[in-house]
Amino acid sequence: MSQHDAVTIRCWQLTGETALEDMVLGVDERAVRDGINVLSSDDFDACLAIVVCRMGPNVYAHLSQVSGHYKGDASGIWDRSRGTGAPEGTAYEIKPITRIHRVPKALIGPDSPEGIAVSHRVAVMHYLLDMG
Repeated sequence: MSQHDAVTIRCWQLTGETALEDMVLGVDERAVRDGINVLSSDDFDACLAIVVCRMGPNVYAHLSQVSGHYKGDASGIWDRSRGTGAPEGTAYEIKPITRIHRVPKALIGPDSPEGIAVSHRVAVMHYLLDMG
């Protein structure tokens, strides 16, 4: 049983013309990476990840649980991407909770360097859970 009494919702954002492809590769390998989110082992299991990408006017996302540091060679995950792959940073292992869905712009809220503003993450999480 976890010793946490709270869950955090973090956001990983993928950008570029192959962002959706990079997201799918990450889901396939159960991994996520960026240079913004830095977690300690105390944060694992009590951290949900909204992984988001913007493709023109569309925003896609999925919800996962962060379960630890990625144990394999993270550089190989996104080598199959036609683009540059996920941003540099620490790779984490994830357990996908939902599939990838298009998220309405109204739920995303104002533009944020983190992908989804903290004030809108709970709404996006509920939307993704409802969608499955």
